[in-house]
Amino acid sequence: MAQLLPMMVREPEIAEWGLRARVDDLADCDSVSQAIDRLHSLYAHQHGKRRWGQKTPRFIRQMELLGTAFPWARFVHIIRDPRAVVNSLKHSDVHHSNALYGAKRWRADVGRGLSYARLVPERVLELRYETLVRDTEQALTEVCRFLELAWPGPAWWDLGGQATDEYSAFYDEIHKNLDRSISGEHIDKWTSQLSEREVEVVEDTTLEFMVKLGYEPQFENPSPSPMFVTALRAERLAGIVRQLVKYLRQRRRYLLFLFYRKLRLGLLTDFLRAANY
Repeated sequence: MAQLLPMMVREPEIAEWGLRARVDDLADCDSVSQAIDRLHSLYAHQHGKRRWGQKTPRFIRQMELLGTAFPWARFVHIIRDPRAVVNSLKHSDVHHSNALYGAKRWRADVGRGLSYARLVPERVLELRYETLVRDTEQALTEVCRFLELAWPGPAWWDLGGQATDEYSAFYDEIHKNLDRSISGEHIDKWTSQLSEREVEVVEDTTLEFMVKLGYEPQFENPSPSPMFVTALRAERLAGIVRQLVKYLRQRRRYLLFLFYRKLRLGLLTDFLRAANY
């Protein structure tokens, strides 16, 4: 803990929250989970909130660890058509992914979420993205019930978000839609923005879970071209370079501290192995 606490308060992302934490704020924390809880609670208190949550998508890969570290935690697993997810990742200015790697990410992450839900179903609420945007009141009523939150009244979700400038410029593109109302316009965008070859790659990669979750494939027996798959592998290398350049331009301090932290904790090899997804 003596090594971890100073690293945690110096974490650039904490500064991006607009939170000025000190080691003294964590002095009575006996575990990493307590320190994480304290930092989030400080942020919540700063904004007049009593509870905090995290929406980092990659955390689904560590649900068992998080479930053990935070025994009071509950998880809302939002499941979306893999073709729509891939389309989003492909056009993301942050991810620069493609059909093959986006589909692999969806398969791995959704698989982990489903597995954890089978282990502790009382702690996981599986929510369809399509339901969330098409029948928002029904979906959020269920979320409030699951999280034991008081229902705040009809249409409270449709007031638009509150933009914030406490984050770095890196988040400008990510947060550009915070003030927009909930809409289902992105549900079927993949049908016009993904090529048939891309759809075939996605369905070939995710078919088992797609069918299990009720998403109807376009191809009965998807069999993507090996040459196209090879091209996607090469394309992903270029995407990783673009990601790295973007981080160096807009989040250099975060990136350097990330590598430093992973190296000090002996996690760098695992991090680099998983960073491609």
